[in-house]
Amino acid sequence: MSGLKSFTIHQMDYPDAATFRAMSVDGLTKTAIDKSTSSAEAAAQQYLSAALGNPTLPSFNAADVNGAEAEFKSLGVEQIPFTKTQTVKFRQYYRKIPVYGSIVTVEVDQENSLVSLNSSVGEPANVDNQAAIAPKHALAIIREDANRTGHLDATPRLYYYFDEVASRWRLVYIVEDVFVQAVSPAGGDEEAHNLPEFFDYVVDAATGEIVEKLPRTQTMARDPITESALDGLETQRIFDAINDTDSNKKQLEDTSRNIHTHDFEFRDAFFQFSNLPGDYSSNPPTPWDAGAVSAHANSTEVANFLLETLQRNGLDGQGGKIVSSVNCTWQNFSGSKEWRNAARVPGQMIYGQRIVDGELVSYAVAKDVVAHELLHGLTDHTARLEYKFESGALNESYSDIFGIIVANSDVDNVDNWDWEMGEELSSTGLPMRDMADPARRGQPAHMDDYRDLGEDNDHGGVHVNSGIHNKAAHLILTAKNDSGVSEFDPVTVARLFYLTLSQDLSRTSKFTDSRRGMEKWTKTLFRDNPDLPRKLQAVSKAYEDVGISQQ
Repeated sequence: MSGLKSFTIHQMDYPDAATFRAMSVDGLTKTAIDKSTSSAEAAAQQYLSAALGNPTLPSFNAADVNGAEAEFKSLGVEQIPFTKTQTVKFRQYYRKIPVYGSIVTVEVDQENSLVSLNSSVGEPANVDNQAAIAPKHALAIIREDANRTGHLDATPRLYYYFDEVASRWRLVYIVEDVFVQAVSPAGGDEEAHNLPEFFDYVVDAATGEIVEKLPRTQTMARDPITESALDGLETQRIFDAINDTDSNKKQLEDTSRNIHTHDFEFRDAFFQFSNLPGDYSSNPPTPWDAGAVSAHANSTEVANFLLETLQRNGLDGQGGKIVSSVNCTWQNFSGSKEWRNAARVPGQMIYGQRIVDGELVSYAVAKDVVAHELLHGLTDHTARLEYKFESGALNESYSDIFGIIVANSDVDNVDNWDWEMGEELSSTGLPMRDMADPARRGQPAHMDDYRDLGEDNDHGGVHVNSGIHNKAAHLILTAKNDSGVSEFDPVTVARLFYLTLSQDLSRTSKFTDSRRGMEKWTKTLFRDNPDLPRKLQAVSKAYEDVGISQQ
């Protein structure tokens, strides 16, 4: 329960355009939108206003709260090349304070006619809109809890926040991506495989109570030159690098994709976090570090997937840096070179390594693991799904889905895909997860088996319950029509999930929100295709088969 209520409407739900216009924007002609001159943002704002005041849509409303009217502020316009539509996203506010997790997505066509509207909105009643403590007081509370000394470079921002434990709304300060300086144990290596800890802090603006610490550590211009070298799986890879004239070395920097790969030389990334990412992985010494080649080449494939399949320029959509550090350890009290993990921390990837059949193998060798971890960055730059309970399981699932699609991109027939993840990182050959058979690795594959774990147990089961949504994705990817032909190609499925993630999900979204988004974008993408009913049924059936409802 996120305290938000959802609503969706799509033109394909109605038998004719006139019926849709009457149902969705009754009386809108009174506002006299000139579609030929009005901007998409202005048109979307008017559609939103008309729909909110429409008596034929009683389930879509945002009531006055404590005498204040709901406001909806635009987050900008995005062109969707796959569907030839545009989306305008809005955040909900009361008295200029945003409602945490709220989102309204209005989709219009090239003539600014309404295509769809999807929303999650809240009513934070009985909450004082005046903070009793100052932002600097909230920072002091966070600094003490995070074991940080000195200045904390962050800005607390006020939100209306639904506390699921107390089942009530609060006025809170939120500070994002705070690094928690953990207190080291006196000795031993029992903590050696822990992850770096970053949190979004939620502090009650009335009492100073820390309401939540939302985890944000998600696991798993020079002339270029072309290099070829063996990666960590002894596969020959071709990748871009540069000649660094200052050091007279070649280094792993891809200027066309803005990919930067570094070698942390088995230093402890916990105690030397400020020294990340380390020096570039370079040559000489010859040969190239095999783990660094894996990280660099696999990151390039992820960047190509973003650009060519999703038509997105990098994780942030602006061509920002993709940074990796290989040969990392974490709280390494034993001096071992093993750290059996990989993680995305704010701004970059860090990769550990483990002994497999007597050899030290980097976690970067597994393309699906690299894609999974990097594409947490896509989620961070779009929906920013909370990393706990069902929202966290959805966060994990989206990275699994994209990771599997990237890892199988060179296999044309989905019947021949490898649905296992990370099997290269175990001498037993067992994968971390199996999307085709989640139960094989202890994951549920149906909502009937959803595991309600405590927040201290895998953040409420983010790596466990993700199997349910993963199985739905597997069913969509393998769906066949009556002739035995695949209903969707993998590129289309990737785009449907991307559109849902980037346009319709927000921080507290759940599995059912993903279903609604997938169904909505299927309607848009295939709105001129006579096979739409069958394709929509394939998506709906996949979610039904794993027990994910529409509401």
